[in-house]
Amino acid sequence: MSLPNAPGTHLQNLILDDKSTPSQKLSCLKTLRILLKNLIDPIKGSDPKYRHIKLAKVASRLDPCPSSMEYLHAIGFELAEEDGEDILRISQVSSNDIQASLFELNAAIEMVSPNDNVEEKKSDLNRTSSTLSASSSAGSSTGGRMSEKQKARLLIEKKRTEEMEEAKRARQKTRDQIRQDKYVRENDENWTSKQSAACVKSGSGISTFRDTYGEH
Repeated sequence: MSLPNAPGTHLQNLILDDKSTPSQKLSCLKTLRILLKNLIDPIKGSDPKYRHIKLAKVASRLDPCPSSMEYLHAIGFELAEEDGEDILRISQVSSNDIQASLFELNAAIEMVSPNDNVEEKKSDLNRTSSTLSASSSAGSSTGGRMSEKQKARLLIEKKRTEEMEEAKRARQKTRDQIRQDKYVRENDENWTSKQSAACVKSGSGISTFRDTYGEH
């Protein structure tokens, strides 16, 4: 089941909101990430209390960013009342959807982090968007120019693509190393098995069952 209300749109609104400070955005985004992580946690995910959140407990971190409530609603949370208190509750959870939303949240947190130069990222995004706007229907309708919301969304997608490519390269590097090691073992007559780091550190080899007890 895919999310019908495009939570990413509300995430972009949160990032671009000029009425909240970067520190408020960061606190809000981290709170959203905790709420979503709890939904797919192997233990917490099956505990009803993590699907019924007292609004008073998170209001101080969510209120400065009004788009956060719209975001949670798009994820599937509903505002209700329980024992005289306002709560946020969610009944159905799709792990795939939540994982995708967590990926976007992580990218958003990186964007608003004080350690990141957001203006530099926007400049880089402007350069990148010139090559992508031709294929963007929204961009073409405004003469190739992209709105700030579209740029924010593109930056999130760009970050996700970069991380996926990095993971792909890491997996390929591991596979190449395994193939290379296998080739050397099979074709280099001078190849010998080396002691592991644990053996070198301890100063002794690791005896096998056969070394200890002999052939039977």
